[in-house]
Amino acid sequence: MAKQNEALFEESSQGAVSAVTAIAFTLSMVLVFGGMIVSSYAFGAGEADIPLFAGGLVATFIGLILPFTWLPAIGK
Repeated sequence: MAKQNEALFEESSQGAVSAVTAIAFTLSMVLVFGGMIVSSYAFGAGEADIPLFAGGLVATFIGLILPFTWLPAIGK
């Protein structure tokens, strides 16, 4: 049986999540899911199908690249 006085979880040595990381993660999620939605709307858009699909693809790409390139580059 575990001792009652010991802490269940050890504190992280890295500290809490910074505001920049939280904002970048939120922006990344919005871009990824929003880009997928915009790309799916392109199939019923008529004349604007290619630009709409391309815009959704670019938004999805930026949303996926953001947390893996920009955040490590600034050290977050």
